[in-house]
Amino acid sequence: MEIPAVPSDSLSDSERYHYEPTLTQERAKAMLHRYEEEREEARRKRRTGRPKGELTDSLVEKLRNCNILQLRNVKKRCDRLIARQRRPPVDRDCGARYTMRVLASIPVKNERFRLEYDRSSLKDPKVYAKGPYVRRYWWDGDYVKVKYVKRDKQLRKNLPKKVWNEFRQLLNDPNNETIRKQLTECLRRGAI
Repeated sequence: MEIPAVPSDSLSDSERYHYEPTLTQERAKAMLHRYEEEREEARRKRRTGRPKGELTDSLVEKLRNCNILQLRNVKKRCDRLIARQRRPPVDRDCGARYTMRVLASIPVKNERFRLEYDRSSLKDPKVYAKGPYVRRYWWDGDYVKVKYVKRDKQLRKNLPKKVWNEFRQLLNDPNNETIRKQLTECLRRGAI
């Protein structure tokens, strides 16, 4: 709808009433668009700053509002959280959505390496077990992050020596195919 170039003083009350909602709607849409852009920019800034260890503006502001006793309590809590981050996650905190069985789990420094079997999605026409896969787990804040370690010629270099020595025999074990078949059969029966 085209807004007339007539001064608002010369419009009658009924004409002014007819055009004002359009101006208000346009302003509201523009404000909402700016708000969403600012929010997206803040989210992008927060995400890029996290790996660098940057604090969000809201966290800095909240810390600024604390008194000395509260700041001491924050420091104690931070020390406990740092200690937690330096330890590997426990087995119950690890595990992807489709993990069926864990053959071995080895903690190294602040990471945990696991050799595990997965299943295909139940939505697939044929449900089967697959693996074993090598995965690395570690803490990132309150979340346990996971990364698949590719099984190729570089596997020995990508794993710590302690983990490689343990997993090497399990990866080449002839019983892996038997385990996979047993797990697949359990899936088809609906036992798992």
